[in-house]
Amino acid sequence: MVRRVIRSYRTIALWIVATSLLFSVACAGGTTPTPTAASSPTPAAAVQPSPTTVPSPTPTTPPTPTPVPTPTPSAMHGTPTMGHGMGMGMATPPVQNEFREGPFILRNVWARAATQADGLSAVYMVIENTGDQPDRLLHAHCDAAQTVELHETRMEGGVMKMQPVDGIDVPAKGTVELKPGGLHVMLIGLTRDLNPGDTIEVELHFEQAGHVHVEATVVKP
Repeated sequence: MVRRVIRSYRTIALWIVATSLLFSVACAGGTTPTPTAASSPTPAAAVQPSPTTVPSPTPTTPPTPTPVPTPTPSAMHGTPTMGHGMGMGMATPPVQNEFREGPFILRNVWARAATQADGLSAVYMVIENTGDQPDRLLHAHCDAAQTVELHETRMEGGVMKMQPVDGIDVPAKGTVELKPGGLHVMLIGLTRDLNPGDTIEVELHFEQAGHVHVEATVVKP
């Protein structure tokens, strides 16, 4: 009888131990995870586009004006540029000389002083026709220049322009003055220096009177 009771107690004890173990295992496996609070999403910062910096326009430096070169003998025709004061309306210097040939009286004949490096000069004079017939100066020659042309200086649009002419009319019983700023005999390509006080020979060819020789006194205006 006692043995049965002991066995019963042993059976109960084993059952309690087994039950306790099962309960512990069940509790350990079924542990409920602690919920983690979800972090609030951080609002994305509004990205403002950086203003594009427009570079200031670089100021443009105005071009330096290119000086106009003195016209060469081959570029004299129709050029508006005056060389060595040739087109200036300067007063005629007091030159006392006079040449007579045929119906013509030529006085105050002078040439502008210049160097061979300058390359240009001009001859001025007063031509008086005492005859009854008009005449025309066609061309001229001078050994102090490679080329001799008849030129006229005039003002056009506020610009002094010098251009060759095919002749200079001399009316009957009339006078024509060749002077700075007007009609003149142009010496192009000087063969020597023209110094003040020098004289140069100039040959004028008229349509009716033929060749007329004069001497021009070199003057520095």
